Amino acid sequence: MTKKQTKMKEQLLSDHLYKVVWLIALGEFLLVLILPFFKSLGLSVGALGLLLSALADVLTTFFQHKHITFIISLVLGWLLALIISVILFFYIMWASGNMVFVK
Repeated sequence: MTKKQTKMKEQLLSDHLYKVVWLIALGEFLLVLILPFFKSLGLSVGALGLLLSALADVLTTFFQHKHITFIISLVLGWLLALIISVILFFYIMWASGNMVFVK
């Protein structure tokens, strides 16, 4: 039996690479959560940038697995990754002590 061949517009990442990038994104997410407590703001923001790109690729492929067209899944993946990254950016600022929320 042969597996169904997918085209580039149907799937951004292969199944194996999809799992690998999920693990990379998870590792970067944990790194972003831990690094601000060591007051390393530069490394935290750099890791957040890498997380944005990895998470966008993973989410785009996830939406393509759910049979959403390529353009819509690309927009949804990047938009959701950007929202998550903005939330994590404020977390980095708060956890590293560079921002204090005051009433």
